[in-house]
Amino acid sequence: MKGHTNGEKYSMSDGMNSFDTVIVGGSYAGLSCARSAAAHGLDTLVLERKKDLGEKIRTTGIFVGEAADVLDVPARLKRDIHGVRLYAPNLQSVDLESPGYRFQAINTPDLMRWMGQQAELNGAEVRTGENVAQLREIKDGVEFSKQNVRARFGVGADGARSNYGRLLGLPENKEFLVGAEVEMSGVRGVDQDRLHVFLDSEIAPGYIAWVVPGVGVTQIGLAVRKPHKPQLERFLEKLRKLFDFRDAKVVERRGGLIPCGGAKREWYTDRSILLGDAAGWVSPLTAGGIHPSLQVGKAAGVAIADFLDGRISHPAALLEWRRPEWRTKQMLRWGMDNIALPNSLLNLAIGNPLFAKLSQIIFFHHRGLKDPEAWKAIASSEQGESLPVDRQSLAEWFLSP
Repeated sequence: MKGHTNGEKYSMSDGMNSFDTVIVGGSYAGLSCARSAAAHGLDTLVLERKKDLGEKIRTTGIFVGEAADVLDVPARLKRDIHGVRLYAPNLQSVDLESPGYRFQAINTPDLMRWMGQQAELNGAEVRTGENVAQLREIKDGVEFSKQNVRARFGVGADGARSNYGRLLGLPENKEFLVGAEVEMSGVRGVDQDRLHVFLDSEIAPGYIAWVVPGVGVTQIGLAVRKPHKPQLERFLEKLRKLFDFRDAKVVERRGGLIPCGGAKREWYTDRSILLGDAAGWVSPLTAGGIHPSLQVGKAAGVAIADFLDGRISHPAALLEWRRPEWRTKQMLRWGMDNIALPNSLLNLAIGNPLFAKLSQIIFFHHRGLKDPEAWKAIASSEQGESLPVDRQSLAEWFLSP
């Protein structure tokens, strides 16, 4: 049976409704896959536990330029940011930028709603308020008994603690960063053209803290390596030395787990695949996962269509090569977890020209610290000069093995 190109649902003899693919999780990866699968003629259903795709968001939503290019985010939901201001624990800072490169702050709740609408416009059905507590694989598909639904192929895109993967007996994510963020209105004195990134081994052990001039709000947050707990109030108090909070009001709070153990080696079965955080496709070092989620989600929709039409043996045949190894980043993650630099050394480092150059490589340069051209640029550049950069560098740093 080929894809239901006209979107018609089929009722089986046992009363179950049949779809070509059912995607559990209205995430970046899940909605990207749904839009792509439906656009390629598959009768597609998304099952999302939340009642609203935009509620209880668990991500800051910073896009590298390439991620926004993949998704073509509407202008009203984004704003460009052209550089990074990197702070030491004593709040001294250095500015890093690359001509022509930009990040994007995103109105994430409205973006998720928009992504759901785009999936529906391409023919997918999106159901919210659906908690998938039971599923089982059968010979020619996957059954979701509570939803009275059967799929010829299933996708788990339901986050770091993937229930879909657990129900199929796939390995679970074991290593996490714990993030906490607050959105505030009325914060003054924040440079609107910089991502403000804070190094502090006491407040944000194992990762960083941040201030993002977002779309209509200021996003303030941090992440720490489990078992540490985010000290968001302590960070907010520290920021009062830099920014004006007299008229600030909390708009929303959020938090969540970020997998940092690397991509799972077991991420698919005969009739299912995991995508995004559920598959651990998040950089162990940078915690960057949005770009690969969008990119691989889109590719997965095509791969599932090819599989159901008999052109390939399994969607993983087209997607496995995209699974990142991140060996270098996993080594650096080990270092961040086990050899944390004291704040006194970070304070000294921020004013060091070599440290600034290394930071610029990590944020912007082609292939990050593995690029010999970057090291040549360090050797030949004068103090204070900007290094030549590749505008696709940050995305490649997130995605490269």
